[in-house]
Amino acid sequence: MMKAYIVSTDYGEFSTVVFAEDRNKAKAIGMYTDACMDADYVDIRARRCPALDKYYNNRIEMDWMDDNDRIAMVKDGNFVCDYDTYYDSDECPTCPAREWCDTYNDLEGEQQ
Repeated sequence: MMKAYIVSTDYGEFSTVVFAEDRNKAKAIGMYTDACMDADYVDIRARRCPALDKYYNNRIEMDWMDDNDRIAMVKDGNFVCDYDTYYDSDECPTCPAREWCDTYNDLEGEQQ
């Protein structure tokens, strides 16, 4: 059974979700993602995210640019954009996942 893992590096700015049979395979897959690009295997962190298991559909990685994947990653994986994205772009108010986004909702509350 394929399981969802959030992969990232200690020094990177991004994370992504990959599907793999175990943590070691998730780290190996992570080496080829944009989030861990050019990272060595030992620098990649993979942690289970069982809430995202249900979104496996024969793809290795979820796609942040896909509206359905983004909603799932925010709603069930607690993903958020960084604060700079909120302040420096018009993307947040039109983001399909804003309803579930802690960053968006926290910052919207501060502005009211």
